[in-house]
Amino acid sequence: MIRRFCSQVWLGAKRRQGGLGPAEFLIYRVGLSITTLLLYVLIAQHVTGGEIDLTAWVIGNAFALCIYQCVFNIGGTFEADRFFGVLKIIVVSPTSKMAVIMHNAAYALLTSSLTIIFAFIAGGLIFGVSFGDLHIGMFVLAILVASFACTGLGLLFAAFALITDSMYLMLNALAMILIIFSGANFPIAQMPVFAQWIANAFPLYRSVAAGNMAMGGSFSGEFANLLIGEVMLGITFYLIAFALIKIIERISIRKATLEMF
Repeated sequence: MIRRFCSQVWLGAKRRQGGLGPAEFLIYRVGLSITTLLLYVLIAQHVTGGEIDLTAWVIGNAFALCIYQCVFNIGGTFEADRFFGVLKIIVVSPTSKMAVIMHNAAYALLTSSLTIIFAFIAGGLIFGVSFGDLHIGMFVLAILVASFACTGLGLLFAAFALITDSMYLMLNALAMILIIFSGANFPIAQMPVFAQWIANAFPLYRSVAAGNMAMGGSFSGEFANLLIGEVMLGITFYLIAFALIKIIERISIRKATLEMF
């Protein structure tokens, strides 16, 4: 079963990236991610007058890069299947719809984690981040948890492709909300109370805070609580996504609508 799952992950990756050569892949994935990070950090540098340490912005915006991989790629899974004309086949097939998404989710989790690492290193070199103060184990753990939670949110929104044809409008709106409430560019503690509640209901906020604690810090109860809260939020997203996909699937088959919208 594990071998078959890995094979499906590899085939899904080839389907998405098979048309890109090594140089194109680096420019498309790594280059685009680094320039996105540079954009936000340079804005922060300009606003602050370049007089403060930009490490927190580099870390926060590196973590925010997983939004594209985990939210757009996973959230658009069924939308892409509709475009290629295979959505109806997938819906009526006995194959688990969750398994179809999880193949893509595993690939997105891996690529998003690597993207965060490469972008953080590049941004750190450009903006003078002190890597000697970094607790590597804590930082890597925070990256994996962030990717896990964002993937769960992507799975949840993937189900909506079966009931609407405006998926990318929803995903773009979701991406902007995540960037605002991630704490990567705006201090959540300075936001109104209701905005802080919203931040706690979305992934990345805790992961970004944990990533910042990994810089010059040591493993602590606060760090563990942040990651545990993020993992629990991710698990909640996975469970809701699984239930929602099953409900939509049954309604689609019973009413013979397949695509409900």
